[in-house]
Amino acid sequence: MIEVFDRTTRRRVAILENACAVSEQQRINALWHLSFSLPCNDPKNKYCQPFHYVRRGDGELYRIMPAALAVDETGCASYQCEHVLATLIDNILFGCHVVGNLGTCTADVIRYVLNHQLVKNWVLDECDYRNQFEYGWEQESLLSALFSVATPLAGKYIWRTDTSVYPWRLSLKRLDTAGPPELYVRRRHNMTSFQKDSDPQQIVTRLYPKGYGEGVNQLGIESVNGGVPYLQSPGSITGKYGIIERAWIDRRYEDPESLKAAAQALLDELQEPLVSYTIGFQEVSRADFDRAAVGKRVRILFPELGEQADTYVTEINRNYDDVEQSTITVANRETSIAATVADLADRLRIEQAYAQGATQIYAQALQTNCDSKHGAVMDFIIPSQMRIVNKVLVKVRMRRFRAYSKATESAAQTVQTTSYEGSSVVTSTSTGSSFSTSDSGGGTSSTSDSGGGTTATSEGGGGSTTDTGPAGINVVYDYGQTETASGHAHRYRTVVAHQHRVTFADHVHRVTIPAHSHTFTIAPHAHTFRIEGHSHNVTIKGHSHSVTVPAHAHSITPGIFEYGSAKSFGIYVNGTLKASHTGSSAELDITNMLLDQTRRIPRGSWLDLEVRPDDLAYVSIDLVIQGFVQSRGDNGEAIGRNFTAKDHNDLIAALPRAITDEEIDEIWGRE
Repeated sequence: MIEVFDRTTRRRVAILENACAVSEQQRINALWHLSFSLPCNDPKNKYCQPFHYVRRGDGELYRIMPAALAVDETGCASYQCEHVLATLIDNILFGCHVVGNLGTCTADVIRYVLNHQLVKNWVLDECDYRNQFEYGWEQESLLSALFSVATPLAGKYIWRTDTSVYPWRLSLKRLDTAGPPELYVRRRHNMTSFQKDSDPQQIVTRLYPKGYGEGVNQLGIESVNGGVPYLQSPGSITGKYGIIERAWIDRRYEDPESLKAAAQALLDELQEPLVSYTIGFQEVSRADFDRAAVGKRVRILFPELGEQADTYVTEINRNYDDVEQSTITVANRETSIAATVADLADRLRIEQAYAQGATQIYAQALQTNCDSKHGAVMDFIIPSQMRIVNKVLVKVRMRRFRAYSKATESAAQTVQTTSYEGSSVVTSTSTGSSFSTSDSGGGTSSTSDSGGGTTATSEGGGGSTTDTGPAGINVVYDYGQTETASGHAHRYRTVVAHQHRVTFADHVHRVTIPAHSHTFTIAPHAHTFRIEGHSHNVTIKGHSHSVTVPAHAHSITPGIFEYGSAKSFGIYVNGTLKASHTGSSAELDITNMLLDQTRRIPRGSWLDLEVRPDDLAYVSIDLVIQGFVQSRGDNGEAIGRNFTAKDHNDLIAALPRAITDEEIDEIWGRE
């Protein structure tokens, strides 16, 4: 029994009792398909409209696809249906989207993709992985982007769906293939046919992964693989099959960690030959039907051929009208992986991934005066579209500071006044007494000259009488002789007290002093004096000063006048000293100086390069950047990150006809 549901309301509108030739194909990690037929004269054909939903029993939900509608010779209309997971094909990630890396887990990436549904049909239920890979998409359908999320995951995985509820639920689960079998398929029991295929031609034991870019700028895994550009199988595998090399190019990968993880998962699958079994399977019980599901572990027993293999179901083809025509495919790995790399050599020859960018070189320059506190600063940017930075070169030349004139002109008279509003007392104090000594340093002679002789006259006024000695005393002279023992004698005279009277008549004295000079000598000597402790008080009264600068002009002398003598300079990036150089010029590779804390060069944000000399200087800076730039515009990237369902609907509703890519570019201003 097949039920039909309306596309918009999901309400059941019909039950197809006459449906026949019902078959279902289920493949691991791929879209499932359902087909059925209905007689042409069945009135319920009108309910089998394109994109209406159908369900067989309690199975998964499918939608009818109009392209597969056909009528055969039996008079039945055939309908091909695809799993409703295909609704994710109807929406795209418009523009460029880069999501993931540190801090963004696998579940977050899946939700990011599902959030771009115009109608929220699907939600994430469970996710067993917490990897932090970076993903990039451009104009990808949501389904394609969703399946690519699991590509770099290590180990086997399976996408599981639940369409019994709405919104439908999606889960990404680990696939355990090492446990005990869940289903046994035996010859003469439930095995109707048996076919074994082994293809050793697809063995790869050394894989060279390549991602985004081209030529020397193409992304590899050397930076995260110890400098080795390839991944290699362990010795037990290479000893059995030897070294078989292949190159794998997937330009969707722009992060080396993600590229390496995806390549390792691929190598793990390709290092052993694909062995698959296509087995006719008859479900003899309801338990067999439940166990025969995609991803279930299977043990195949064929004693006649000595075959016993433990594998898992990768595909189921059920024919509900002819059970013997039902088959299951079991394999030691997904056949989809083999198909991905089956024509690896052909893909390399045709190089399906076209050139997505080119190596670009651009330069800028700066010349300015600077000093040790005010450096020469150059702002530059590395675009977010530059996936690989090959090198950043800078040339610095340092000359003497330059001035271009010697004077300026005053336009008008100015008066400047300084005022002191109050008096003040200033006191200076000596802390104590002190002694000071001055020394003449030696004797000196000094001479004074009279200049010539002079005559001085004194005149008496009249005679005078002068008495000497006591009055009334007579003078007696007495001479005697004294003998001494030595035989000689001394005569002595005795003067008796007496008096003299002298009378001076009138007279004149005339004295003549001849010309002469006086000479005197000052002997060496010193003076010592003592200054007692004291202080001085000075009072400054409140006052003001007025200065008038009359209008005037200075003549200008043009020319180049140089100052300073810088001998070295430092190079700063975003304010941090990165290198010092002695001399007047240098040519440097500053690529490593631009690395941030994550050892990456920032993209899409401005950086500043500063040169600080040790003195006044005139500095010239020339900067050259070489890198690989992908063919994406900033506006396109911004639209891809911010484009919403409403934006999409508004855009479509505004268009009366199909438009070209150029017109879309014009609408969104991407010119």
